[in-house]
Amino acid sequence: MNKLWTIGSLLQWTQEYFAQKGVDTPRLDAEILLAHVLQKERIYLYAHYDQPMNPLELAAYREMVKKRAGRLSVAHILGTKAFMGLDFQVTTDVLVPRPETEMLVETMLDAAKSQPPASILDIGTGSGVIILSLLHYLPEAAGTGVDISPQALAVARQNGEALGLADRVTWVESDVCAALPEQRFDWIVSNPPYLTQDDMGQLQPEVRYDPPQALFGGEDGLDAYRRIAEQSQSFLRPGGYCAVEIGAGQAEDVVRIFTDTGAYRHEKTVTDYGGIERVILFIRKEKM
Repeated sequence: MNKLWTIGSLLQWTQEYFAQKGVDTPRLDAEILLAHVLQKERIYLYAHYDQPMNPLELAAYREMVKKRAGRLSVAHILGTKAFMGLDFQVTTDVLVPRPETEMLVETMLDAAKSQPPASILDIGTGSGVIILSLLHYLPEAAGTGVDISPQALAVARQNGEALGLADRVTWVESDVCAALPEQRFDWIVSNPPYLTQDDMGQLQPEVRYDPPQALFGGEDGLDAYRRIAEQSQSFLRPGGYCAVEIGAGQAEDVVRIFTDTGAYRHEKTVTDYGGIERVILFIRKEKM
C-alpha cells in the first residue's frame, strides 16, 4: 500500500484480497472496516470514492485488514456487534451473537403481550445480549444472567452499564443453576452450547475465535439441555415460560428432554427464516 490510495481504490483492492482469503462477504467487510477507521457511515464511502487516504488512516486500516484476512470476525476486530437494534461489546471471551438468536428474544417479546414478566433468568448469558435486550424492551422487568465464565460476566456487566440497565440486572457466576440463590422467575431463557463433536471439527475459521465452552454441547450436542431441563424446574414459577434456542435437527430430542422431566409442557416450536426449527417454548406445569 505505497501508492496514493483513494477510498475507492482501497475498497476494490481489499475486496479482492478478502475474496482470495475465503472471506464470505469481502465487499461488506471492507466497507465496514474502512467506515470505522474514517469514523463515518458506510454511505459516506460511496459519495467520496476519490478521497485520498492519509498515512495514519492507511496504517490503522492495514492492521484491521490483516486481522480479517486471518479470519478474525469483524465483530471481534471492532469489539462491537449489533443485536436487536442495540450495540454490544464483544471479546474473544464471549460468543459473537448470531442473527438467529434474535428469534429467541422476539419469541419472548411476543409472549410478553399475554404474559409480561417481572423477572427473567438467562442461563449461559455470555455477553448478556439476550437478557439485556429483553430488559431494554420490557422496562418493567428485572433479570439475572448466569454464566460459568467470570470473563464473560465482565463483558456482560459492561454491556449492562453501557445500556443503562445495571440497576435492573444481576450477574451470577454459576454452572447452570448450581450457584444461583433460591428464587422463582417468571421466565427462563437460554442459548446454550449445542454443537456436536462432529460440528466442532467443521467450524468456520471465524467461529474458532469464540470460546469453545460456549459452542460445544457434548458428543450429541444435547448435554446443556439435559442439565437446564433438570436444574431449572425449581427456579421457574408454575405457568412460567422457558425458551431455548436449538441447533438444526435437535427439536424432537430437546422437546423430549424437557417434557420427560414431567415439569414442562411443550407450548410451541418456532422456525427461523431459513426453515430451521430454532426456538422451543415450554410452560412450567402447575402440578407435576
